[in-house]
Amino acid sequence: MERLRLVQFSDLHLGVSLTGGKLALPPSKAERRRAEHRQCLTRLAKHVGEARPAAVLIPGDLFDTSEPDIDDLNFAINAVNSMPVPVFIAPGNHDGYSPSSCYNVQSALYQSRGGGPKWASHVRIFTANRFETVPLPSHSGVTVTGVAYHRHVPDSQRVLYDLPRPPQNGLRILLFHGSLQSYRRAGSDKEVLPFIASELERAGYTYAAVGHYHRGGPISTEHGRLLGAYAGAPCAITLADEGVGSWLDVELAPNEPPKESNLHWHPCDDRAIHRIDMDVTGLTDTAALDGRLDDILAARMATARDLVCLALRGRLARGVDFAPGPRLNERFFHAVADDSAVEPDYTIDFEADLPQEPGLAATCEEVFRWKMLALWREATSDEERARIKEALFYGLDALTLGEIHLR
Repeated sequence: MERLRLVQFSDLHLGVSLTGGKLALPPSKAERRRAEHRQCLTRLAKHVGEARPAAVLIPGDLFDTSEPDIDDLNFAINAVNSMPVPVFIAPGNHDGYSPSSCYNVQSALYQSRGGGPKWASHVRIFTANRFETVPLPSHSGVTVTGVAYHRHVPDSQRVLYDLPRPPQNGLRILLFHGSLQSYRRAGSDKEVLPFIASELERAGYTYAAVGHYHRGGPISTEHGRLLGAYAGAPCAITLADEGVGSWLDVELAPNEPPKESNLHWHPCDDRAIHRIDMDVTGLTDTAALDGRLDDILAARMATARDLVCLALRGRLARGVDFAPGPRLNERFFHAVADDSAVEPDYTIDFEADLPQEPGLAATCEEVFRWKMLALWREATSDEERARIKEALFYGLDALTLGEIHLR
């Protein structure tokens, strides 16, 4: 048996809205971005036509919904059908299999397209909610075992619980959508059909092509044995998708365990997302603030084609109006600036001599400042002083702003 070459991608999310959430693209830019998602699939199809791998593996979320727009459905079918090799699709949690889904050739959606394209015979869609094993055409001894995410299955169900024993010989490829619980992922990523590396290792398959997490990377045991990989999303769709935009070429040899050197990621999306956290504390004019932001953007090598999410934090000097959003939107394809964690600064000299205690004519703020500074001087440890300082700032926020924001 010769070395086997595979192409793997997932989580394209064709048809995703992009106008909601923190990304909140305006309609015109969202439409451009959705067109770029299609271009990613076109690039993938061209790559498959040129590279002629043994198979294409798509472990879920080709679409953002199981009932996509007909134009998106027809486009995807045409693009996938144009790949001149066997294609295997395991629906994910977004485009999961159901009686009404686009993957069901008897569904009203699929049938309503009249003369629209049909899934070709070389495209194998796993539709059962239990793993099925099929041979890879024209490659003796190679099997693909896959499963579909079903809409009625709880997200917490362990995806590998009913995995069948693999064939005894040959290359045994596993295809599914699920969450490796130890994987490096964005905090907002939803855990769906969880599994752990030891479960996958015990299963005994040669290689697992897994979808769900948008950031590509290997799946390995704690001892470094490669079990499979996430290809990652070809095109970034959320602010959590920093560093996303790739597909994966995989090489497998019949008598060798897979290695990370057999995994080759290729860039697909030519726009990057930059999530920037900037502390404004200590900067007292807009020139200094703009300078720090420019330095951060330069270090990130952000280009005009990119998307920028700027989160400001810290204490901003009173009277300074720093609103970089409009300038960033002129400079980049799209930018959002969040200043909800910025708080007003207060001029307090903790080291100065404590003044005389305020009299009856003093304001509540003056009395509060004096009492908290007195406590700060009586504190016996840095930890206690830090707590008192934080309480002072919270109290001043309440007195001057009428509200507090927990940090």
